[in-house]
Amino acid sequence: MWCVVVGASGCAAVLVALRALTGEAPARRAAPFVVAAPAAVWQGVSADGYFAAVAAWSVALLAVALTRPSPRAAAASGLLSGLTCYLSYGLVLFALLGAAVLVLTRHEPHDRRLPLLAFLAGLAVVPAAFTLAGFDWWEGYRLLTVRYHQGVGGVRPYGYWVWADLACAVFITGPATAAGLCRAGALLLRRRTGPGARLAVLVAAALLALLMADLSGLSKAETERIWLPFALWLLPACALLPRPRPWLAAQVLLALLLNHLLLTGW
Repeated sequence: MWCVVVGASGCAAVLVALRALTGEAPARRAAPFVVAAPAAVWQGVSADGYFAAVAAWSVALLAVALTRPSPRAAAASGLLSGLTCYLSYGLVLFALLGAAVLVLTRHEPHDRRLPLLAFLAGLAVVPAAFTLAGFDWWEGYRLLTVRYHQGVGGVRPYGYWVWADLACAVFITGPATAAGLCRAGALLLRRRTGPGARLAVLVAAALLALLMADLSGLSKAETERIWLPFALWLLPACALLPRPRPWLAAQVLLALLLNHLLLTGW
């Protein structure tokens, strides 16, 4: 119940961030695709769904904090950002989405200094608590990489999984997301402006984080759940599609096929 309820709230977090950064219309267009993602079958059955929601709310609250502005939302975002880094080492890559939010809000008319200070104060809380309790994050990361390569991670071939993981990402996000990412890339290459371009920057940051996780060699298999935090932020690219209904139907069909025909083990 914890994973289902908290994990599902990650969808709401993505939409809150979209509304703050791109406006109401893109958020509404993205909503059905975020909710009906094929990844939903994994979102509610593993701790990674919970991780995805915590990370999503950290970004959403930062977007709200820098567009209103709101020091309280900024402090909450910092607190969740610090927690995100201690839930899973790979989620440190969410700093890229935070950077994207900073870039997208750099022209806001109000002073951002107080929210940013509140964010940094909140960000220090969880690392300070863990450090005082005797946990060394860097040493833990070093030992993780050693154990990973000593276990099944050292057996799985990098040359295969660097591509197979991307194939898994296509399945959990669906064909509509792939098409939406192509349109997002076109907007960025043409240096367009407006809500669509802002959305493209956000999904591009998520895609870059996913690719870095892929190339790291520490994500071999099981990425249908491990990459849920990044997959959530790829789905809004579907809002850029000109004819969304057929694409949404394809997404729902894929989700149903995955649920009924694939023995996931979850």
